Amino acid sequence: MIRACRSQSNILVFIALLIGSGVFSHILTGEYSVEGGRKQIALTAKLMLAFSYALSFGLILLYWQTFKQKMTTITWLWFALITWSIISLVIGQFNTQTIIRLVGFLGCTLIGLMLFVCTKNVKQVVQYLFWVCFTIIVVNIFFIDWSVLSDVSSRNIKGVFFQKNQLGQYSFLTMFVAVSVFFRMAGIYRWLSGVTFIIALWLLFLSTSMTSNMLIPIAIIITVASLVIGRYPKSWLVIGIAFILLATVVFFYWTELFALMGKTTTFTGRTSIWTEYWALIQQRIVIGHGYGAYPEKITHWLRLGFHSGYVGLLYYLGAIGGSIFLAMIVLACKGWWKIVNRKGLEFEASFLVGFLVVFIALNITENYMLNRSGLYWPLFVYVTLQLAFLNKTKIDQ
Repeated sequence: MIRACRSQSNILVFIALLIGSGVFSHILTGEYSVEGGRKQIALTAKLMLAFSYALSFGLILLYWQTFKQKMTTITWLWFALITWSIISLVIGQFNTQTIIRLVGFLGCTLIGLMLFVCTKNVKQVVQYLFWVCFTIIVVNIFFIDWSVLSDVSSRNIKGVFFQKNQLGQYSFLTMFVAVSVFFRMAGIYRWLSGVTFIIALWLLFLSTSMTSNMLIPIAIIITVASLVIGRYPKSWLVIGIAFILLATVVFFYWTELFALMGKTTTFTGRTSIWTEYWALIQQRIVIGHGYGAYPEKITHWLRLGFHSGYVGLLYYLGAIGGSIFLAMIVLACKGWWKIVNRKGLEFEASFLVGFLVVFIALNITENYMLNRSGLYWPLFVYVTLQLAFLNKTKIDQ
């Protein structure tokens, strides 16, 4: 039985990732119910997500010996974050709904852990991600009316998702993965990734998601910088100075930059949301309100959600959870710095750090942190673990 499961593990990993992405949850939900000011998915959709969690857990058990061999310091930080999430719930809003949300968060984290344990290298992970993203794009293509897809004047397209930004951010992730596949693999993967990139770019354009569009130059700059540093180690000083100058310009002229893009400095009303949540965060700034907790009084702004992963992190888990998360980021960056100059790992270093920086930037104005479904959070789990593991030992990539 175990041998049979191992032989089919590639298919099982793909299924767990695809269902865990939440794309079918959105399709099955159709009409969202409102609970506590938030949109709630249907019961059938939740059961599908539960299946992906259980499948991921089973795969981890199947590769338990591999998991023990791959453990690093950052693995214990993940255990610490999970443990604190449970403790924060117990001392915060402890009820049936928050327990269900916590199970979802643990399950989504398990998907990322499964991806780390059950794959041999980054190339294999990129293959899984490509087919999952390809499937999501195809589903959206069939879901959206052709007259809308072919109309260049179409705007705010959502596809199967609840918001246009979700379609935009999935489209961006597809583009990011497709580019990696195009330059890393040959044959059918190369031309299929090219076609997928073009379709995803068109969907991103139709979604008019400004956040997703901003991620494109960030991803290009970071991945190219990583590749250059990997090829020319002494170039890090020049690149570092260039980043400092760019950051300085953005810091002093960010209002003008926003005006050029046709955006206001309120981040489309997000600053009002953050202000009200910050007032709540200050009430329990150290320990947080507990994972899955909702504000006792729902105002107009609070009902819209965090719209920032960092606001959500501090509201749920407080400074303790924030400190654990920061430690993970530091260790992940340290891992990248130690492998970027390692011969033969240029692709791995650029892909991993590219996604890491994208995830950090994305969560400034969107909430993809501590999620219960999707690809961004599981992939973040994988990236932090893989960077630490590559730093720990040389493996055949």
